[in-house]
Amino acid sequence: MSPRTFPVALAAALLLASTAARAAAQDRVYVRPEAGTPVVAVQVLVSVGPVDEPAEQAGISYLAARAVVEPTRATLDSLGAHLDVDQQRDAIAFTLTAAPDAWAAASQALLVALFRDPVDSAATVRQRTALVRELRAREASPADALDRERAKAVYGTDHPWARPPVGTSATVGRVRVAQVDAFLRRNFTPERSVVAVVGPVDEGEALDVLRPHMPEGELVVDSVPEAAPAAEPVSADYNSITTWVSATWRFGADSDVESLRMLSRLALDRVSFGPSRRSVYNSRAEVVQYAGGGELRLTVVVPPREARQWAERLREAVGGYANEGLSPTLFAERLRRYRGLRLLELDLPEARAGAMARAALLGDRGATLADFTRLSPERLQAAAMSLHAPVIVFLGPEANEGA
Repeated sequence: MSPRTFPVALAAALLLASTAARAAAQDRVYVRPEAGTPVVAVQVLVSVGPVDEPAEQAGISYLAARAVVEPTRATLDSLGAHLDVDQQRDAIAFTLTAAPDAWAAASQALLVALFRDPVDSAATVRQRTALVRELRAREASPADALDRERAKAVYGTDHPWARPPVGTSATVGRVRVAQVDAFLRRNFTPERSVVAVVGPVDEGEALDVLRPHMPEGELVVDSVPEAAPAAEPVSADYNSITTWVSATWRFGADSDVESLRMLSRLALDRVSFGPSRRSVYNSRAEVVQYAGGGELRLTVVVPPREARQWAERLREAVGGYANEGLSPTLFAERLRRYRGLRLLELDLPEARAGAMARAALLGDRGATLADFTRLSPERLQAAAMSLHAPVIVFLGPEANEGA
């Protein structure tokens, strides 16, 4: 993080709910003015995903998202704006970054493309071909294979979220242009969307730019079917020299998500490579929040014959904080480190726009970007105690049987 952007990120992350509270009256448009930020970030989050897709058309959401904005990219390029499209399980994120004097025109071009322009047949065919090629490459990745196996284990094989959010090369390759057109008209609507803006903008002017494209009204989101997680560890054979071990703890809508984020970082420290853990080739922790709850995930890459031992270590890495709370002094030390890492995550204005849009989609209109001030040893321990047994997934060669 550069010295120039750190104060901006710090102020944004610690800003209380005053800005978000004003946005509550603005329905689905959220603006956070930040003087000194060099660019304006805009995220349009559309509540569309696998729940809306027929199983045989898995990935049509992502294909439609890419196809509908492709004709607009030339306009965005001429404005010096950059657009990313990211398919999540419950929504599609369109993240735009532009200079302060170009963000309004770029945002209007994006919103017109999303909600008014018809589908372009040639663009759809080009994006389908490109997406099939990308998915074939991804399907050969062990990280992608782990995501697929973990989703089936956590939600159940028949659950919509058990399917890859971007689909597969086979399902996307079968989608026709007419199906994309019908899907867009039915699902890509302002009523299913929220917009978050972060940067050196005037709040009133920003609302004047965005409100004509986002009429007032309640946000429409899908209800998600009940999950059926695996009761026993799941093993999937994969041709590799290492084994990926993943533990996923699901949590509910009322969970203390900020404490769970801190817990995931602390647990990761206990299982990452170190003098006493030289066999850990890689490790990762993440907390993903959805409507109605979310997931805390810990993953390590280890020698196959140590896989079962590491599954138990992952359980203990989280469970240890439930069994014994941290002393105030030790907690303060850990909190300083977590605070720095969290601020790094929110350093870029597009990250802050994404956090705002996600909070709005979840209905948490009074949310701050990061809740450091109320974290405590008691909250951390209570968050750890609220988690149930994790879903364990092994991905690797047959040798993991010898654990």
